[in-house]
Amino acid sequence: MLMFQQLLPVFLLVFVRLTAFFVSAPIFSVRGVPNQFKIGFAFLVAFISFSYVTGEKPIPLDLMFVFYVLKEVLVGLLLGFVCQLFLYVVQIAGGLMDMQMGLAMANVIDPRTGAYVPLTGQIKSILATLYFLTINGHHFLIAGIIKSYQMVPIDTWIKVGNDEIFWLIMKFFSYMFTSAFLMAGPIVVSLFLVDLSLGIIAKSVPQFNIFVVGLPIKIIASFLILIVVMPAFFIVVSSLFEKMFSAMADLMTLLGG
Repeated sequence: MLMFQQLLPVFLLVFVRLTAFFVSAPIFSVRGVPNQFKIGFAFLVAFISFSYVTGEKPIPLDLMFVFYVLKEVLVGLLLGFVCQLFLYVVQIAGGLMDMQMGLAMANVIDPRTGAYVPLTGQIKSILATLYFLTINGHHFLIAGIIKSYQMVPIDTWIKVGNDEIFWLIMKFFSYMFTSAFLMAGPIVVSLFLVDLSLGIIAKSVPQFNIFVVGLPIKIIASFLILIVVMPAFFIVVSSLFEKMFSAMADLMTLLGG
């Protein structure tokens, strides 16, 4: 009975962090995945891994246990949000591409989140998700959240007042927008040259109805450019995922002090 009282708080705290992570992390937080599966999967992983979680002191089931639960929820949500942040890069880049391609109004519903997203961003997001599953990125996420119990133990408080955490999050946002601009750069620059060429044609040959043929030419040119730069897209996405895992490790280091 005494051992049960000592292990139950540890299991509950591990279960809370894993549940908070799975409802905010990429792949696992998809809207189409039932909440029962997320909770059940978190329960299964917690049941398997909580015996490896060590603490310096026992955690009693008293009022302080509520604050430990809130701390675990915060840690899980932060780690999941940081990982999800890097997948938003693809949708931001797709929005920039669609604006230049003339498809900014052709938004579609993302079945993962239920929100309206750009058409090109949705296509690239699906490709990035498939590539993420191909490299077993979901396994790295599970290994990372289990590793977090060594970096941020359940019986210690996180360093919330640390300014380095704030600047690290700002660095992630900066990297997110920079990567989106780099990913959309070839399409935006190429279509700018197409617009420049169409403008020169419109001034040189006034009889040519540029408004009728301009949009189809831009769409055809944009899809041809997308095919050409597709290998470079996967190279950028690969480095983006590497940055995601290193960002997760950096955040765990700062949270653990």
